[in-house]
Amino acid sequence: MEQARQYHDRYYESLDRSLSRLPVATMFQEKTGVPKVYGALSVALVWVTLVFFNIGAPLLVNLVGFGYAAYQTVGALESPGKEDDRQWLSYWVVFALFNVLEYFAGFLLYWFPFYYVAKLGFLVWLMAPATRGAERLYLTGVRPIVLNLKSQSKPATPPHVANKTD
Repeated sequence: MEQARQYHDRYYESLDRSLSRLPVATMFQEKTGVPKVYGALSVALVWVTLVFFNIGAPLLVNLVGFGYAAYQTVGALESPGKEDDRQWLSYWVVFALFNVLEYFAGFLLYWFPFYYVAKLGFLVWLMAPATRGAERLYLTGVRPIVLNLKSQSKPATPPHVANKTD
């Protein structure tokens, strides 16, 4: 039981520090008296429940995929380093490609139970700093294909231009 308490305390403190950077979370805690961690976890639980039961799931999942990523992208653009820029640029490329594929496969995906739960998990995996899923997927899947297409689409230099000396 002590190990469970240590686990709770460690993650509670980490989440509390993260939420302290958000004025809306601090304001929530001040107005309600409920710790901001429990408020955030309650919102997340309601959100996941709605997605699980497919109540507005397409909108809710895309809000996560777009909203959080847009917020983090702005933060990355404003930060002095470039490492986070690469993560979020990779995310947007993968997210866009995924949405295009989803658009054309939508009639098939409709028949998969819990598709939006899986999509939410996939988007969280793409965004998570611990997994850097978007960057990994971009480097191993998207980038090789795009580079191959770019190399094939370069027009050959005509011989009369290549040998011309002025």
